[in-house]
Amino acid sequence: MTITTPVFVRRFERVAHALQILTMHPDGVPLSRLAAELDVDEQTLRAEIVAFYCADSAAFDPGPLRQVRIEFLDRDGGVDDADPAVAELVRASTERPAAEIGVVHTSPAELANIYRAGQALLSLEPENDVLDGALRALGDTMLQGIRPVDDHWKAELAAMLVEAIKRRRWVHIDYTPVWRDDSREHRIAPYRLLRTRRGWEVDAGMSADGRVVGSFLLTGIREATVLDETFERTPEIDDRLATSRYEQQVELVVPQDARWAVDRFAEGSDVLAEDAESVLLRVRLLPPVERRLGILLLTAGPEAFVTDPPVLADAGRTLARELLEHHAGARPTTADD
Repeated sequence: MTITTPVFVRRFERVAHALQILTMHPDGVPLSRLAAELDVDEQTLRAEIVAFYCADSAAFDPGPLRQVRIEFLDRDGGVDDADPAVAELVRASTERPAAEIGVVHTSPAELANIYRAGQALLSLEPENDVLDGALRALGDTMLQGIRPVDDHWKAELAAMLVEAIKRRRWVHIDYTPVWRDDSREHRIAPYRLLRTRRGWEVDAGMSADGRVVGSFLLTGIREATVLDETFERTPEIDDRLATSRYEQQVELVVPQDARWAVDRFAEGSDVLAEDAESVLLRVRLLPPVERRLGILLLTAGPEAFVTDPPVLADAGRTLARELLEHHAGARPTTADD
């Protein structure tokens, strides 16, 4: 299937770029130069800006959501007699620089949230070509360099798993865990697809009787194939899934500048005490708790440590030892060995 970006999306993208450029030039920009920067002919760009100009002057109330005003100027910079159809200069007039498309400026973080929400919807509606085109335009323009390059693959994978869940079909996956750099093959019975703080995850059975369950991040799945074999979803599955997502509480100290690691790997946290350099937190971790805690501690640095429970105090050192052994075993042999 060939996906073509809708015309209105391309126009939105072009006008957005035009306004970004114009807000950096308070005296206006020659329309010909603006068109050249946007790689479009002057007549097309003029028509699109005129359409926005007409809508701005005739259809919208100049309230707080209409921050940008488009002004057409003659060669001398005057606007009294400037005809939008032939004016040589165009200028964006706004009390708030960088406001876009007549709305209050949206930060990259807000745009990223909108983008992620759109991707979540696309995962469940893979045939929504209009949404797909809009997300591609947003990702390739305002979020360029921020958008993960494999979003489209994850959307297709999520749709595949949703279908496998409905039809109760086993799936063969090639999976790379967060804490390892090598992939492993698994045969899973997908039970449900969840959106968590880490992204999309699939809860699945890993044994024929459904007694062994696990969770897999879609970002870690490199390949997936739906098999012809079907599985049974017994009533006990829900209890096992609930157990697999039981959140264990752990108290630990991390440096203040490493609190982002807690937000990344824990389901939640509460501050118990803090000073300028460190913070004592009670965090909630999903199974495998020791693995997740080990990753958190290694990421947070050598000054991070567990205060309770004592049995998990060595989680970071245990994982570090395992990683060292793994990488030492994978190191190629040299003449000095």
